[in-house]
Amino acid sequence: MSNIHQFSSKETIQAEASEWISAIDRGLSNEEQKQLNEWVIRSKAHQETLFTLAKLWDEMGVLNELSSLFPDKHTQLNKPSPWFGLAIAASFIAVLLLGYVVLTHSSSWPSSYADETKFSKIYRTKVGEQATYLLPDNTIVQLNTNTKLEVAYTAERRQLILSRGEGRFNVAKDASRPFTVAAGDKSFTALGTVFNVQRNSASDLELVVTEGKVMIADPSVQVYAKDFTKLKSAVDSSDSVRALQANIVLSGEKALIKESITNPIKPLSIDDVQRDLAWQHGMIIFNGEPLSEALHEISRYTATRFELVDPELRELKVAGVFKAGDIAGLLDTLHANLAIEHQRMGEHIVSLRLGKKS
Repeated sequence: MSNIHQFSSKETIQAEASEWISAIDRGLSNEEQKQLNEWVIRSKAHQETLFTLAKLWDEMGVLNELSSLFPDKHTQLNKPSPWFGLAIAASFIAVLLLGYVVLTHSSSWPSSYADETKFSKIYRTKVGEQATYLLPDNTIVQLNTNTKLEVAYTAERRQLILSRGEGRFNVAKDASRPFTVAAGDKSFTALGTVFNVQRNSASDLELVVTEGKVMIADPSVQVYAKDFTKLKSAVDSSDSVRALQANIVLSGEKALIKESITNPIKPLSIDDVQRDLAWQHGMIIFNGEPLSEALHEISRYTATRFELVDPELRELKVAGVFKAGDIAGLLDTLHANLAIEHQRMGEHIVSLRLGKKS
């Protein structure tokens, strides 16, 4: 790890603190508690940010857990937060916004089950835009930057086509109508689940399952209610799965499809899942990727493209948390941490080179 350049900024600390709050909420392992202790004592800014966010979190379990982990902070946690009123106001505004979304989209929703079975719609996000949609069956779809998703519901199936981009699917249970997302050369059928699909090209795809399990198959495979019960209890070695030449991906696992071939399924750590799904919180996390790969990922969220003048910059390994689309913040961080200078070559092109050594 010594050759990985770690970036630090206020946004990075806030993002890391948010991840710890989320981890505390679900429950820390002994190893994670040790790591949290080390993180907290590393910087006063870490402590202050963690406890400030904890007081805004709406789960008392987080506050109680922090009180037990850091008894000297107990009194601080019990003091009314100066942000408490603003947090309530923000929640109230969120409810109003949700009501607005419901009202503005309700005209396109089915008014009966008969209408719902004929539901179809196309959802799009622009470059740098993210959006969340509630489908008629209460499935929640969150779309990342530059994404196009086609939805078609019938009486027997819920079929979606991810033409480009990335989406997270929190699928409403309905055993009578299987839920399938087709993307490029593969289809992903939910078997009671929450999952994320990223389409890099028709033959290069990524699947992360965070709840339940998903079956990867050829797009020509049609899953109906009569197949669903059998598949829901299936594993990779099941005859029904082998007959379809399919793969089963479980919660906490990731599948990479390269050139239309599904690579061996691999388990993910909690950190891996948080990194892969950081986009859902408007963030991008790197942990030792080459700078060229990091810049390619950042370019998904903006029209800006990067040119690396010095070849050695391509393999420079970086780690840190960035706000998606914040090019100015990225360039400032690269300059402050790695002495990388930039020059704008046009409205959407930035040239990067190593700064002169003093």
